[in-house]
Amino acid sequence: MVHFYIDAIAAIILFAVGLYGVTSKSDFLKILFSLEMLLNAVILLLASAAFNFGFTHGLAIAYVIIVIATLEAAAGVLIFILAYRITGKIIPDNLNKAVDDE
Repeated sequence: MVHFYIDAIAAIILFAVGLYGVTSKSDFLKILFSLEMLLNAVILLLASAAFNFGFTHGLAIAYVIIVIATLEAAAGVLIFILAYRITGKIIPDNLNKAVDDE
């Protein structure tokens, strides 16, 4: 049971760091990674609770969520790379250049 408390404290710290990153950053990529930290904190808490209380179905759901989060992160990075190729800036304020070129 002690391991669950350690995992819960780690999840709370990870969630707090992710929440700080979402609220204080203006860069798209940093906000995306902060959102991933928020999601991973919740997954850590759910997986730890499922392991400690003997619910194996909870672990399977956590693995599915991890796969979906990985796909979401890959899609976000691809959108970031595409916006950088179109505008030539790391922080694209507007993507009107992509519409004007067509």
